[in-house]
Amino acid sequence: MGDDAPLYLVDHVVEHDGDPRRWSGFTYDCPATGIRHVGTREASGTVHVDGRPAPGLSGAVGGYGEHLLVAQLLRDGEKTTSWLQLDESEPEAAPQRAELHREGVETTTLLDGATVQAERVRLSLDGAAANTHWIVDGVIVKSDWCGAQSFLVDDTGVLRAGLDHEVVEQIEDFAALQKDQPV
Repeated sequence: MGDDAPLYLVDHVVEHDGDPRRWSGFTYDCPATGIRHVGTREASGTVHVDGRPAPGLSGAVGGYGEHLLVAQLLRDGEKTTSWLQLDESEPEAAPQRAELHREGVETTTLLDGATVQAERVRLSLDGAAANTHWIVDGVIVKSDWCGAQSFLVDDTGVLRAGLDHEVVEQIEDFAALQKDQPV
């Protein structure tokens, strides 16, 4: 993302009954920007964001729930799935048409430099290519978020090893802040 790119930390929680399409609540909190939104969805589909009605979001699923929809796609054995996607950081914006497509197996490189054969699943938003995920044995091991990458790691020390000291401090501050939040 570049040396001058800001650190983007987000705490996001989505409540659901096992199917992310039937979510009942979400919280989105980005301390760096001061943006916080809370959404609720009743069984009838009625949605409220920050206490205000949001009727255009009744059939939408939050973008930060994407990993949940990838897991569901894999679990159900589907090749493609689609939904309306809301942007939790800007819930007043119109939802986008989202589609996940399984695109076969390819070689990809992990954080430690190892290469693996992984199934690729790609997201498109309103017909344009967006995020990509690589899956091994049903587990997402790598994601590309339109240029920014994330990797599955078992040890946060490995994750932090390549980060600038200032970034590590901000992550630790953010984690401490989250521990102080009521559940």
